[in-house]
Amino acid sequence: MSKILAGDVGATKVLLQAYDVDSQALLAEARYISGNFASLIEVIQLFQQQYRISHFSAACLGLPGPVVGREARLTNLPWVVDANQIEEQCWIDHVALTNDFYAAALGVDELVESDLLCLQPGIPNMQSNRLVVGAGTGLGVAPIKNCGGNFVPQSSEGGHIDFAPVNDLQVAIYNWCRQKWAHVSYERLLSGEGLETLYFFFSIEEHGHGHKGLKAPLIHQAALDGEIVANRALNAFVEIYGAYIGNLALIWESNAGVYIAGGIAPKISDWMTKPIFLNAFLNKGRLRSVVESAPIYLVLNEKVGLLGAMQEALKIQNASNTP
Repeated sequence: MSKILAGDVGATKVLLQAYDVDSQALLAEARYISGNFASLIEVIQLFQQQYRISHFSAACLGLPGPVVGREARLTNLPWVVDANQIEEQCWIDHVALTNDFYAAALGVDELVESDLLCLQPGIPNMQSNRLVVGAGTGLGVAPIKNCGGNFVPQSSEGGHIDFAPVNDLQVAIYNWCRQKWAHVSYERLLSGEGLETLYFFFSIEEHGHGHKGLKAPLIHQAALDGEIVANRALNAFVEIYGAYIGNLALIWESNAGVYIAGGIAPKISDWMTKPIFLNAFLNKGRLRSVVESAPIYLVLNEKVGLLGAMQEALKIQNASNTP
């Protein structure tokens, strides 16, 4: 049997899926906490032991960080991932490493209608390009080029571009962050830790002292419960998010769809659907009409990266079987 492996690797969790190409059957799927392991090899080996799969013919692993050749140093996790070592130590014939949002971009075509929540219908044009962006433990971006009807993702580290404040409040946030970091990127604010940073900032504003330690899910729940600081943090988060994605849509024409993935947005969909997000996205002055035409979809399926990695693993497997 020809078994293949797909992986969606994050700083918080690792999703792995094994598939039998011959029988077209899903063999196994598991979720692991990244911080419990010293390396990705350990995660894969545990997966193989648990499901008694000693050998894979092909694998694709989506990774949160730049991939250089056959190696990647992960941005928010102290792992170095080497494709050659994985092949040798995990008994895999062919291993491909991709950026995690490159994998998510590949997974967009595998989504069904129930996986998407439309935030702006726009004017869809399937001759245009796509864009996938998403905040989770980090902030990922993948432009997708339309090449004669085939959507081809491009890897990027666009989550690390400079944060550009658009109003007095955001200038104050920026100046406060500059006391902590020499470079204030969008990822510093548009991530799980970013929401916690915003909550800390607004705690100081409201009470004169900061409140650390409250994690993003609890901040969201506090906002739902009516806490002022949490509400201000969520409002600032989605406003910065909207402005950021609008900037990307100006750089990269995306009338075939802007897809917001990542672990945070689906969990705060009640905030993402408020006018503050879309107003910030559209606030582009004379070029408002350009971003008004872009359809925007919130991806509700957290396995979109895994779906894309599996498609790439299938491609590798098929290529290896071609004479």
